[in-house]
Amino acid sequence: MSRLALASCSLALLLVSAGCAHTPSEKELRSAEIHYDLAIQAQQQGNMQEAVRELKLSLENDPDYPEANNAMGILLHLAFRRPDEAVPHYERALKVRPTFSEARNNLANVHLDQGRYDEAIKLYEQVLNDMLYPTPFIAQGNMGWAFYKKGDTQRALESIKAAVTTNPSFCMGYKNLGLIYDEMGQTDDACRNFTRYRESCPEVADAYMREGVCQAKQGQADAAKQAFAGCEAKAKPAEQQLKDDCRRLLEKL
Repeated sequence: MSRLALASCSLALLLVSAGCAHTPSEKELRSAEIHYDLAIQAQQQGNMQEAVRELKLSLENDPDYPEANNAMGILLHLAFRRPDEAVPHYERALKVRPTFSEARNNLANVHLDQGRYDEAIKLYEQVLNDMLYPTPFIAQGNMGWAFYKKGDTQRALESIKAAVTTNPSFCMGYKNLGLIYDEMGQTDDACRNFTRYRESCPEVADAYMREGVCQAKQGQADAAKQAFAGCEAKAKPAEQQLKDDCRRLLEKL
């Protein structure tokens, strides 16, 4: 057979293969939605293994389902600490839906956790250009932390301050500002932000602990005792180590 004939046969095979690409049926699309909904319910109930099982079933029915890919990425990254496996799910969601800013922000979070700060910042900037993104303060705050981790403290402070200005109840923003100021040796500014952290998230034990440590540095023993007691009281069953730490800090004062 001539090379031309072989090339024609190869092209024909490629065309046949492309034409046979599976498109989910209506039944499969509906099944994907059902399993996705079940996954979200399981996640909300704290059953992460069940959530992953349901998401796998969802994606078996519709591999391009953006929401299911995004949800799988979140679980792999945050619940199971397997960020490398999360990346393809975020990328697939974005390939199918390029305007999916939540998935883009989540992909940026993976890059941030893995120390790829420039890549993370680029993605956060794209998210912030989406005027329809409902929680821009999260991307703004995360971008600020990426700036801080790469050594640009000034831009970090500017970005995180912009985040808490947009949402004055953004707990993580105040926490990160407190951490930055504390590492800079600016204790008063650190304590002020840790207090805002505690005020914005009054049920978070960590907020009481950080405020208490900062107050102890200022010599405010009584205030620190109250904060450590609050930490001990607010710590959830899964936070036993934090509860014990706050008890020890309280006993030292």
